[in-house]
Amino acid sequence: MGYSDRSYYRDSGRGNGNPLMWFVSGSVPLFTAWGIRVQAHAMLVLYVVLVLLFGLGQGFTWQDRLLNVSLLFGIVLLHEFGHCFAARWVGGEADEIVMHPLGGLALAQPPRRPLPTFITVAAGPAVNVLICLISGAVLYATVGWLPWNPLMGQSPAGWLGLSTLVHISFWIYAISWMLLLFNLLPIFPLDGGQMVQSILWPKMGYYRSMLVALTTGIVGSGIGVAFGLATGSYMLALLFVLLLMGNINGRRQLKAAGPYAFAEDEVDYSASLFAHARHAKHRKLSKRRIRRAQKREAAERDEQDRVDAILAKVSAHGMASLTYFEKRALHKATERQRKRDEMLHEEMKSKGF
Repeated sequence: MGYSDRSYYRDSGRGNGNPLMWFVSGSVPLFTAWGIRVQAHAMLVLYVVLVLLFGLGQGFTWQDRLLNVSLLFGIVLLHEFGHCFAARWVGGEADEIVMHPLGGLALAQPPRRPLPTFITVAAGPAVNVLICLISGAVLYATVGWLPWNPLMGQSPAGWLGLSTLVHISFWIYAISWMLLLFNLLPIFPLDGGQMVQSILWPKMGYYRSMLVALTTGIVGSGIGVAFGLATGSYMLALLFVLLLMGNINGRRQLKAAGPYAFAEDEVDYSASLFAHARHAKHRKLSKRRIRRAQKREAAERDEQDRVDAILAKVSAHGMASLTYFEKRALHKATERQRKRDEMLHEEMKSKGF
């Protein structure tokens, strides 16, 4: 899975001392490399134990189980390191990776701009492409064939007498190829969904691009659930159900927060309120400038309405009743108003008032 900045994964999960809750939010520290701490989610530990005990299906030996789990862990870990190194390369931060049964989570924080975000997200699939190219070249050079079907569970029976190198190369290729195709699905928060959002971000703004990405994720997850049920792949269907629920909840929270909870990610129209005021009489009012002014006025009007609603809630129930997004929107609105006041003061001062 793709990177995210969900801080609750940083908790060790000991919380309230309930051992059952440890399986939900606990983690086991593994190692630290290049300043990045790697942890295993408690559910991953349980998953590995169950796979080693009960296997992956008929025809798989315990050696196959161990090999599959090890390669899956290694490939996903390299994928997440790709996110981390890319985030650092574009000027962001990355200091932790949490491995869990559904993949990995790189706690990478690139600069909140479209291009750095896209590069950080795309670096993970790029690692899988590189792995597929190397392992695929080995396979094609030895057996002259590549497994294009990502759902094929094991190598053909005719390969059983071939070398261990071919056998391992097949598993590396198949796992990386399957993860690549799955991660590129346009379903948030998979890499494909995040890439769609970062591509739309410059044109639509952060809020609207997230809304489109989550809506697309709902549709894609629904199709995935239907596909899993139709093909009898119930684990795949369950995975898409989890993604569907995540996108529905994410869209609900985004709508509740409103666009001004993310106003720092949008175009700052307030910066142009006074910048061209002294030259306005010398410029012809083009349709583009008129539309921009109208959009700015509408945005400020909507923002004021939302701030009034938040202040009314504070008056009735106190600051403790505000959600994170409401507090964030109020803080950002206060900062923008302060900047407007400072700019107005400078404008008045320059005119001798």
